[in-house]
Amino acid sequence: MMNDKQDQKIHRGGIGRFRLYSSFIIQRSSLFLALLLVAAALPAYSQSATTFPLRAPADPERIARLQTHGLSPVPAILAHFLEQGFAPGAKLSDLPTTPALKTQIVIDAIVESARQRVVQAAPTLGRLALGLPSPGIRAVVEWDTAQQRPGDRATFEVSVLKTLRLNAIVALGLIGNLDHTYELAAVFEREKDPAIKIPCALALATLGSRAGLAYLVGEVNRANRTTSVASAEALKLITGLDYGPSADDPITRRNASAKDWKNWWKRDGKTFRPDRNQILARRLTPPIRPNPRDPRTVRELMDRVAYPDDPRWTIDSYDALERLRLMGVATLDGLEKIIADKNENLRIRREAIILYTQITTVAYGDKPLPTHQPKRAYKTLRWLRWDHNPEIREVVKQCLARLRNAK
Repeated sequence: MMNDKQDQKIHRGGIGRFRLYSSFIIQRSSLFLALLLVAAALPAYSQSATTFPLRAPADPERIARLQTHGLSPVPAILAHFLEQGFAPGAKLSDLPTTPALKTQIVIDAIVESARQRVVQAAPTLGRLALGLPSPGIRAVVEWDTAQQRPGDRATFEVSVLKTLRLNAIVALGLIGNLDHTYELAAVFEREKDPAIKIPCALALATLGSRAGLAYLVGEVNRANRTTSVASAEALKLITGLDYGPSADDPITRRNASAKDWKNWWKRDGKTFRPDRNQILARRLTPPIRPNPRDPRTVRELMDRVAYPDDPRWTIDSYDALERLRLMGVATLDGLEKIIADKNENLRIRREAIILYTQITTVAYGDKPLPTHQPKRAYKTLRWLRWDHNPEIREVVKQCLARLRNAK
């Protein structure tokens, strides 16, 4: 049985990053198991083989998990495990208790195979991408499924197989063996679920295929905060262009991003060919970490509050809140500018509305501060009941109710 911590780990998101999951992640959408043959001709490729030398660093925790389960992280053993599973006669109940779900070890082996570009594992991963797990993988999935409550087993198995397929798709792109482009093309052709189709389009592009580009541009044109953002990130990795959107962009910016990608496709879509080495460089090169700096303006302090784990700042979110409260009325003026900006980052704008409501209705200390102005806040926020962004309308509705009681 899974505890709450494991369950939270399993259901967190991850579609937008297109990296192999070194932790066990289940996507939300449904799984399609039917296999349809690809009717279209195979697409053109930019190169026959990749020569890109960069390799992601090994994860010590992943390597340790493999070794404690009797698996040396070398290509031959990884490929054999993915096909045949644990050693004959080995009882999964006798293996180390951590992790509880042994499918995690399968994912670790897929991740490590992709990192080392283990070509021997590609046939097994190709079949897994099609929804046809090897005998070894199937045995592990069946054992994990049997540990769940009877009523949860069917849903759990579907979710596990989907996660394994998603990891296999990403791995095939990173391994770079063109002999298994067919499996990716078949999955992309018959899948309807964006959680599978978008990473598959990126994997195809990593192999030099342009088959999924039109689909990615079409998903960006939907201008939502899920599949559109994921597709835009895939296009950024493929093209090197960054038209957005990000997950916290408001609808105005998402529409602008969709227009930019649509114009790019009209202008360059017919001639663009994915460059495999450049895509690998973008996917495997770690992001540059900026030097932390001290937030000074209301906007910078709200950025700190909205993103508590952001390494760009020298203070934590609690200190940022204290600075905003000490700024008094100047904070209200700055927050009102953020709140009124329809192009503002949704997360920052939402946190600004919440803080604005708090400091206009609560007196900090023994005496009311000049920020205690609920009538002013109500007049400012009431117009946002018709904001274009549903996330803003939702939080404003809650804040206005609090302000009515404070007047």
